[in-house]
Amino acid sequence: MRKRYAMSSKSPAKLKADLIRRAREIGFDDCRISVAEPPRHTPEFRDWLHSGSAADMDWIERGAEKRCDPQKVLPGARSVVVLAMNYWEGEATAPNEHGGRIARYAWGNDYHDVVKDKLEELDRFLTAAGGRQKHYVDTGPVLERDFAAEAGIGWYGKSTMLLNAELGTWFFLAEIFTTLELPPDSPHREVLEQTALNCPVHKSLPPEIHRPTKFFWEGR
Repeated sequence: MRKRYAMSSKSPAKLKADLIRRAREIGFDDCRISVAEPPRHTPEFRDWLHSGSAADMDWIERGAEKRCDPQKVLPGARSVVVLAMNYWEGEATAPNEHGGRIARYAWGNDYHDVVKDKLEELDRFLTAAGGRQKHYVDTGPVLERDFAAEAGIGWYGKSTMLLNAELGTWFFLAEIFTTLELPPDSPHREVLEQTALNCPVHKSLPPEIHRPTKFFWEGR
């Protein structure tokens, strides 16, 4: 049964605290806020596209302008709520009658559906506070790791995956763009150090790591 929320006149700080509490109640492991501004690695993303690294993933290029500008996702957006949800299932092996190995994120129900239901719940919560929202879980035109890093969810590893101190890399990311202005969180200190060194992590990696036509990275 859907929870109904009364219209709210809370302060931004109080609204954020209540949002985080509600997010945890419904199953998210982390909830943080980023400013709705062009992602930090927009120039590098454009270079990556122009080099042909997206291969046959033409949907990435179709949504490129939205990925680079939150205002083209949701006009008037002021904040991005970034959420993380753990999918680590322990050391057990998923049953598989064919003898293959199944990635942990695919052991349960389709995570798109599971997370989407939770996002809709939080969307209603923010709507009651006067906001307009758009939300995504791995399906929208969003450079989500940039927003997650800015919000302090984690920092970039050499695999280009986002690392979280408690969850490792075993988590789904989801985002809610909202017209509400919520107090932003600070990046993790590792992100600040990478920025201070002017060294986007992908620039230090061999080009194979970014090419979807490559299936593995041979260490060098």
